[in-house]
Amino acid sequence: MITDDNPFDDMGDDNGAFGSAPPPRPPKQTDYAPPARPPKPAAAPMATTSSTTIDMDDYERRLADLEARERAVAERERRLEQDERQANQKMEAASQAMAKAASVDKPAPNWPPCLPKKIAYINFKEEIPDILRTRVRMAYIHFLATFVLLIYNIVCAISTLIAVEASAIGDLILSCVYLPFLSGLFFIVFRRLYKACKSGSSLSYFLFFIGFTIEIIIGIIAVVGPKQGGFMGIIWTVAAFKKDEGNNAVGIMCLVNSILWLASVGFMIYLWIHTRVNFSQAGGIKAVRKQAMEKATFGVVKAAKEHPDAAKKVGKAAADYARENPDVVRDAASAAYSASHEEEQY
Repeated sequence: MITDDNPFDDMGDDNGAFGSAPPPRPPKQTDYAPPARPPKPAAAPMATTSSTTIDMDDYERRLADLEARERAVAERERRLEQDERQANQKMEAASQAMAKAASVDKPAPNWPPCLPKKIAYINFKEEIPDILRTRVRMAYIHFLATFVLLIYNIVCAISTLIAVEASAIGDLILSCVYLPFLSGLFFIVFRRLYKACKSGSSLSYFLFFIGFTIEIIIGIIAVVGPKQGGFMGIIWTVAAFKKDEGNNAVGIMCLVNSILWLASVGFMIYLWIHTRVNFSQAGGIKAVRKQAMEKATFGVVKAAKEHPDAAKKVGKAAADYARENPDVVRDAASAAYSASHEEEQY
């Protein structure tokens, strides 16, 4: 039988069916907003104005510095162009002076007098000072005597080949070779002495001494006369006198040849010593270095004038090398200065 009784009626209103009732929930906040960030402070207008003013001042300063550098570069280029023009004018003036000097009528060659084709001009009276004229004449006579002596040496070699030994054929060949070779002593020795006495050039004196020393050595070899040496000297003289068949005539010829070469060596030593005095008076080795440097510089200037493009390339390469290797250039300059200072002290 169904009744209307509620079994839960006995429970109190405070506890409910499962004990005490839970506390009520707080009301739901539907409109939540995060806390607002503090506002940024407004930039002061004076700060912006000051920063802009500083930037403009720095810009104007840099611009003025750049313009000053440009003006300096332009001035440097102007000076370089001016120096280049002056150098070109000097080179042109030097070239004109050389051309003018070369255009002066030179005396016609008059040596050798025995040949139709002349190769040199010799005039002791007009070109050589009085104090040196005798010495230069003696050197010229010695050159002619040396040429005659070489011919006599060939005669001795032929006689030795016929009467003494067949091995003298090598000396005969060499003696014939010496004749045109030693004839060049005219240009190597005598002509150098002629020009040195004419101009007083220390460089010409120095070159004369080199060739003259070689000639003295050759004369000493001719006096000794080694076999297969080309000169019929003392050794061949002894060999001719020792021959059983009796070749006294060939021995006497070789002996005379030795004596003549010995006299030639003695004269050359005498001339060498006395010419050394003139060399010292002309400036010596110091003047030789200076004149050699002047000739080298003149040659470089002449080459630069004839080949300007190549000269510019070489100059640019030298400038680039100096810029890339300042230590090397500095050391070279110091060494050159030290050498010049020592030379002045010397």
